[in-house]
Amino acid sequence: MARIETYVVTVDTSGSAGSAAGNADSKPINGFLQSIFLDFHASAPGTTDTVVTLKDGATLLSLSNTASDTFVHPRARLVDSANATITDAQDRFPINGEINVGVSQCDALTPAVTAYLYVFVP
Repeated sequence: MARIETYVVTVDTSGSAGSAAGNADSKPINGFLQSIFLDFHASAPGTTDTVVTLKDGATLLSLSNTASDTFVHPRARLVDSANATITDAQDRFPINGEINVGVSQCDALTPAVTAYLYVFVP
């Protein structure tokens, strides 16, 4: 039976104010990324950058200069066999492994951000 599973990734940052950084990995995931909720620490500065990637380095989401809690639905761009974008065609990212959440240009906070990864499992 298809279901939505939630994976929680908490990222602690260390370093100087405005330049602290950190990252953390999810548990192994096997499904399709449905959405992400990012819950930032109340003291995270507006300079905070957050990048969500697959362990192989492919970027799923990149946010710059924001510490506002946000709910997003990242989608993969579909292309034809010639690598031309198919207009208005998007799909969920297939995930088979870990997702990394990285934070930079933040203050030293525990946690700086908590990422809730909602994954569709067929």
